[in-house]
Amino acid sequence: MAISAKAMETYKSLPTATIFEAAGAVGDIDPMIRALVPAVHMAGPAFTLRTKPGDNLGVFYALNDAPPGSVLVIDGGNSLRVTIWGGTSTAAALQRGLAGCVCNAAVRDLDEILVTKFPVFGPGLSVRGTVKNHKGWTQIPVCLGDVLVNPGDIVVGDSDGVVVVAAARAEEVAIAALEQRRKELDRESRLRKGESVKSVMGLI
Repeated sequence: MAISAKAMETYKSLPTATIFEAAGAVGDIDPMIRALVPAVHMAGPAFTLRTKPGDNLGVFYALNDAPPGSVLVIDGGNSLRVTIWGGTSTAAALQRGLAGCVCNAAVRDLDEILVTKFPVFGPGLSVRGTVKNHKGWTQIPVCLGDVLVNPGDIVVGDSDGVVVVAAARAEEVAIAALEQRRKELDRESRLRKGESVKSVMGLI
């Protein structure tokens, strides 16, 4: 299901926490999968991949096929004892124009990745290398951090974590997120003007 340009811009501009609340407090990936590059924001439709643990051949096929602006979501084995992403994949993702990567296996070459500021979200780091024997499976449902991600779902990430919005709900959640953000900014404005937190939060 295609998402409108207006809704996509909303996801690109708002914090994950705002989107999470607007979605009804669902879709947050386990916080063990976190931003490995600080102070970045990522949003785009999911291009999904499942690989055999420790085998990242499929990553390069996915990088060749994923549309620009998409987020590569990789089920790489759910273990820090295997690596799925590194400096070469980051360079290829940048060349392809991808929005980011979310994975549930280890990442390496972090210093290289930090220089690029490319958004990478994962559970941690490892020096381990990979084999390249199997192409994996692309554009199938994958599960990361107890959240099901289907191809085309909207994936948003920042320093707080990663939130997934089902494609079927993308438009309605984008509208709700704009209203949620308006309320958040209004509260903060009232506090800066000197109104008490009790009044602003509607506490009795």
